[in-house]
Amino acid sequence: MADQSSFDRNHIETSAMSETSGVLDQLNLPPAVIGFLRKNQRILWILIALVTSVVVVVALYGSYRNYKINQAVSALDAATQEQGDQRIPMLTEVAEKYSSTPSSLWSRIKLAKIAADKGDNATALVELQQVNKSISIKNPLKPLVLYRLAGLKELEEDYAAAIELYRQLTSFTGFVSDAHYAMGRGYVAMGKKDEAIEEYRQYLSLTQETGGLNQGDPVRTLVEHTINQLKE
Repeated sequence: MADQSSFDRNHIETSAMSETSGVLDQLNLPPAVIGFLRKNQRILWILIALVTSVVVVVALYGSYRNYKINQAVSALDAATQEQGDQRIPMLTEVAEKYSSTPSSLWSRIKLAKIAADKGDNATALVELQQVNKSISIKNPLKPLVLYRLAGLKELEEDYAAAIELYRQLTSFTGFVSDAHYAMGRGYVAMGKKDEAIEEYRQYLSLTQETGGLNQGDPVRTLVEHTINQLKE
């Protein structure tokens, strides 16, 4: 009978188990532990192989992810350097081709600004809505995107939608008073006097004069005047 090949699978597994047993003897482990490991070493080898495979896959995905992010950054940089309307198709490609990267978000924000500057509020809204859906409430961009979306809705005279977006802004520090002021403005446009007065009062409460710092604030003066008019 021919000698067993050193590449035979059973030969490899047997050799590996024999080497493992030798290692266990050298580790001075308790007999019960050695017995358990020897009894289950085939299962343990399978588990080790699975864990190794998972680690390799995760590492490969991480490398691929970094590669895509770097490609997206380069593409965004190239698009940004273009002038005029030549930027639009390039930014659109970055937004769609690298949709899971930060560069995609910035491309859509830039596309929204270009559209808004041209007076194309509908396109600007579509782009910013895509950004808003893609980012979590913890993302620093969230309040800025909400504020811009609300402003565009207001320009489109969709006051109910604008107020809803401004209300979401009240959850973010630094935007609360401005959000109440904007909601008051929206309710005035809708002819809802009581709601407008309540929002304006919230604004005044949040911007109370402290140490004379806000004395003569033209916005507060305007809000107080508007409240008096709405009460008439």
